[in-house]
Amino acid sequence: MIAPLLIEAAITGPMRRSPGRTLLAVLAIALGVALGLAIYLINRSAADEISLAARSLYGLADLVVEGGADGFDENLYPRIARVPGVAVASPVVEVEAKIVGRRGPLTLLGMDGFKSKLLQPAFAAAVVGGGAEEERSGGASEDAEPENQFNDRSLLLSASAARELQLSPGDFVEFQVGVKRERLRVSGVLPPAALQDFAGVVDIATAQWVFERLGKVSRINLRLATGSSPEQVKAALADMLPSTVRVTTPGQATDDALRLSRAYRSNLTALALVALFTGGFFVYSTQSLAALRRRREFAVMHAIGVTRTEQLILMLSGSVIVGVLGAVLGIVLGVMIARIGLSALGADLGAGYFRGLAPGLNVHIVEVAVFSLLGIGVAVAGALRPALDAARVPTASALKAGDIASGEVRPHGWMVLTLGVLAAIAVSLPPIAGLPLPGFVAIALFLIGCVVAMPSVVRFVLRHAPRWRRIPYEIAIAQIAGTARYATLSVSSIIVSFSLMASMAIMVTSFRDSLDQWTQKVLPADLYVRVGYVGQSSYLDESLARSMAQVPGVEHVEYNRLARVQLSADRPALALIARSLNRDHPDKTLWMMSTATNDIPAGAVPVWISEAASDLFAIEAGDEIRFELAGKQVVASVRGVWRDYEHQNGAIVMGRDEYVALTGDHAVNTVWFWLDNGADIGKVGNAIRDLLPPGIDYDMRTPGELRKMSLAAFDRTFAITYLLELVAVTIGLFGIAAGISAQVLARRSEFGALRHLGFTRGQVATMLAIEGSVLGALGVIVGLIAGTVISLILIYVVNRQSFHWSMDLSAPVGLLAGLSAALIAAAALIAVVSGRQAMGGEVVRAVKEDW
Repeated sequence: MIAPLLIEAAITGPMRRSPGRTLLAVLAIALGVALGLAIYLINRSAADEISLAARSLYGLADLVVEGGADGFDENLYPRIARVPGVAVASPVVEVEAKIVGRRGPLTLLGMDGFKSKLLQPAFAAAVVGGGAEEERSGGASEDAEPENQFNDRSLLLSASAARELQLSPGDFVEFQVGVKRERLRVSGVLPPAALQDFAGVVDIATAQWVFERLGKVSRINLRLATGSSPEQVKAALADMLPSTVRVTTPGQATDDALRLSRAYRSNLTALALVALFTGGFFVYSTQSLAALRRRREFAVMHAIGVTRTEQLILMLSGSVIVGVLGAVLGIVLGVMIARIGLSALGADLGAGYFRGLAPGLNVHIVEVAVFSLLGIGVAVAGALRPALDAARVPTASALKAGDIASGEVRPHGWMVLTLGVLAAIAVSLPPIAGLPLPGFVAIALFLIGCVVAMPSVVRFVLRHAPRWRRIPYEIAIAQIAGTARYATLSVSSIIVSFSLMASMAIMVTSFRDSLDQWTQKVLPADLYVRVGYVGQSSYLDESLARSMAQVPGVEHVEYNRLARVQLSADRPALALIARSLNRDHPDKTLWMMSTATNDIPAGAVPVWISEAASDLFAIEAGDEIRFELAGKQVVASVRGVWRDYEHQNGAIVMGRDEYVALTGDHAVNTVWFWLDNGADIGKVGNAIRDLLPPGIDYDMRTPGELRKMSLAAFDRTFAITYLLELVAVTIGLFGIAAGISAQVLARRSEFGALRHLGFTRGQVATMLAIEGSVLGALGVIVGLIAGTVISLILIYVVNRQSFHWSMDLSAPVGLLAGLSAALIAAAALIAVVSGRQAMGGEVVRAVKEDW
């Protein structure tokens, strides 16, 4: 049993004597827990909302027959409905409908009112019968006729769509189909439980007729008869379905919806936990310094009968208290940050993944417990090694004067080598479940190796330090050499925090600069007009697009058409970009990463695929691929792989002439304009606007405007990483403050002796400034080197495995130089300020402390 007096002497007393360092340790843990919990809560809230939205599309369906990018022939519907074991088959036509006056599309679900009510009872009363009143009275009968809530020009909106569009029953919505405007009346708003997505429901005939989907359905939701085997039904369906149509379950479809944003959410959570990881090193350095400073105190405790096990428990108990306080504060801050983040930035924190989602924040007790234990565990793990070292110190040697600051410097060469080898192995491993987990493990192992290697680094630097015959400088170098253990511990948190900050800064700068160069490469024209995007209902007629080429001042134009194509039924569709293209010189408008050297096989269509498509489908330049386009099987030869930052799921570029020949689709989404020398771009733009039908939505942009928009979207997406960098630097400053101040304040007797020998306060301050600068410079230099290596892992491993994008290395030299200078200056300033505090008492009294 540990006596209360001993607890006061070993735990609470030291905390009260060093309130600043205790507070910084608590704040370091709290910041890590808060950021990790906040990002997790926001991501989980978004994922829950996506799951609910995706699941609400299928209702009570047991199986789903899904088509490719263009859907599949509706003549399959009666055959599927007659398959043994199928009780209900409900066809759905899904349209990305362009709303006039709004940038993003509204997902419209064309459904059969009678069939859908058997699978989706949550909105059956609103679709068939008398709406909410009828739902309260027990619902409509199966034989009821549809009322005007679901006629050929009516629209039922989800609650989230009605809220965001600010529409009520009776209002009208105008959609753009091609360059025509189609008007639908809002006949009702579905209850939130019925449809979670930013979407609306129309009659299936309306979807096919108004939005030009005649003869096509997107999927068929199936409810199986009682006792039927899903596997037998799937096998029967597989025999009759074409290769581009798959049979899946609603759960798998929901997973597909989550997979689109999983890499982003996982990487963001990992980066948020960087703060907690850094906080653990901060606790390690402060506890190690405290253990060295209190060695004589521990020796006295041993002398009065405290066992080494009890001492270990006492030290770890202090860390548990720090962890508990940090975890409690972190949980409160994390929930607050999550609420503010959802309100201000949305579920995607500005990245644009979850537009239209407005999830609420629900905090589960299990999540609070996990992050609390994580914070406490990090605090204990940081203190474990110092506690074990302190418990092993011989009592006699610890009681000797002067031993308080000594500490054997051991190089740990084999440990550093082992950690380096393990990191190299981890970085070469493939992703796990599509996530770059081995890459993050490699970063952690490398950082630990850097901290373990610091004694050797300090010894090497001091051995080769330049000699300068100035007494303060010589004493400062001798002091660092004599307390090398202290020096190593003081800079460890600086190394971890600054290296992570530098690596993120290099990664973000590399990505931003590569994006900037990419936009300049792929936007060679002088002016662009776009109507609609991939899968949307709006487009330009070819005749209208060609008339634009006759505008005075236009030298020539090129066209592209955006569509979707399915390479595999088990993977999301790829964007198909059919455009005017110089087949012999695609590098004029595409950033080519590799090109094919073989000839195009007879009968094959030349295509160029993005890096994401190359990685996801294991396709290289020169390979042959097959896909269905407009009901035809296409054999294509991959002529090259190009860099693309726009389409995360991958893209294929095809010549527009080949696309038109295969599909008969002459529609145009984007017109590229090259202007005559000296042409007034404003007058050309006005002339083009005069040709467009009044009231249609279009985007007319110059390359400069598109570049500015792209970089603004990038900055919004990575705004959260800038916050994480700031937190890393803040914890680094905590490390500097705690480490250097602890070392300086423990040397009051040394300062007294120096004053007796004739040193002025100015000379002592100069000596301390040199010590702080040297320690700060050591941490910054090693941190920069480590940060550069980590940035290479982030750029070439983590980023490539997560998003399948490559980028060129680019460092923010000015930013890193400024931060380096600031950290070194902060180290020097903290040392001087701490020295003034240590010299505040009487010199004689300070010297007597060591008698």
